Amino acid sequence: GAGGGGEPVKAQSLIFGGGGNFLSKYSSVQRGAVGGDGLSRRRRSDGAGISVAGDGVGGATPNRTNVQLNTWLVHAKTTDKIFQVVDMHFNHFNAVNLITALHRLATVVTGDRKASVRRDGRFRQLIGRLTGHLESSCRGSLKPQDLSNIAWALTKLGLLNAALFSLLSEHILLTIDAFEPVNLSMTLWAFARSGFLDEKLFRVAAVEVHKQLPEFQPQQIANTAWAMAKSGFVDEDLFDAVARLTLEKLEDFHPMNFSMLAYSFALAKVSHPELFDAIAKRCIATTLAKASTAPHVVTNLALAYSEVGVGQHPEVFDTVAHVAGNSLFNFRTQQISTLATAFARAEVKHEELFRRISSAVVRRLAEFRQTDLQDLLAAYDRLGLSTTGIAKAVQAQQWQEEPRSQTTTWMSLAAGFALLLALAVAWQNQIAGGGRGLP
Repeated sequence: GAGGGGEPVKAQSLIFGGGGNFLSKYSSVQRGAVGGDGLSRRRRSDGAGISVAGDGVGGATPNRTNVQLNTWLVHAKTTDKIFQVVDMHFNHFNAVNLITALHRLATVVTGDRKASVRRDGRFRQLIGRLTGHLESSCRGSLKPQDLSNIAWALTKLGLLNAALFSLLSEHILLTIDAFEPVNLSMTLWAFARSGFLDEKLFRVAAVEVHKQLPEFQPQQIANTAWAMAKSGFVDEDLFDAVARLTLEKLEDFHPMNFSMLAYSFALAKVSHPELFDAIAKRCIATTLAKASTAPHVVTNLALAYSEVGVGQHPEVFDTVAHVAGNSLFNFRTQQISTLATAFARAEVKHEELFRRISSAVVRRLAEFRQTDLQDLLAAYDRLGLSTTGIAKAVQAQQWQEEPRSQTTTWMSLAAGFALLLALAVAWQNQIAGGGRGLP
């Protein structure tokens, strides 16, 4: 329960996990020493929880009602249960309850329900009250944990509110020196993922990341590097320091971590052969296949190593092809297209993988967006591989559906495109004896 005793629980990073002990913020004794001003001192192990006390602006003793509300919010397992608490008790919500409710919604909501959550009147109430709180609070009064959790939750829910992110940035800039590695990585990830690329924020944060880098965990290193690369803010000294630290700690990196890091360096156009050589040695089929996010891992690796240079690290592509070929049923269609494009860019003509991709495309044709299908077919063409099977499947589906609605228009276009590519490949094979396709 709230304020209970026992050992402090180390909070996990929320970028991929969705954890955080939201009851502990009311227990200063449990979670660390409290200074004379009532504010918790910095705690390296507790970056992901919210440490706001009372109304979120100081060390006031929280109302028992707010503690109980937080308990209900934390234990609510569905958006409906969370909104039920909001419905019944919104007038009693303080800052802690607002942020907890927002975070819980972001944690439990499924992808297909995010839009309906954003449209919900109760969600708009939460955002309105939160915006007002950010506007009225003294800059620098909110804790790093609160600010990073707000940014993470808004991003996970897909609420691209420029005014709200601008308010967050103002608060963050005044407390950035109190941010811990988990707060820094979460915040930078959220801003980069949402597309709010605040140059001043990234410049100031980069200095703080540099100072604290030895304390970053592998997931935090990968997330931060990705955020910097995605934002277009590439501090080469920082990336070099990240590479050196990664080489020291690489054994502690899970496949998701080192694949994302490699992709981040490729995205940032930062060359580091030693790092890529070391990561390549970690790319063992059994290791990658066991990853819970194997499709994401191998797609990231293919993209990263396709940027290194043609003919480099063929063993990585062999491993990726083996793992992907045996698990394509777990891939999203966009990932299949991206994987094919990466192999084509690296000029790796792995015929068994592409045979399996062809079979997967034929089975799941209706799932493919037009752009993804076109990118995939272009990859086949570049490698000089036949697209006839896919083209026939597209044409067959078009004939089956007939022009019952305009939604089949893209299929017609895709069929024409696929057939043209198939004819082009056949013509090339006849004339050039099996040329490689596009240069």
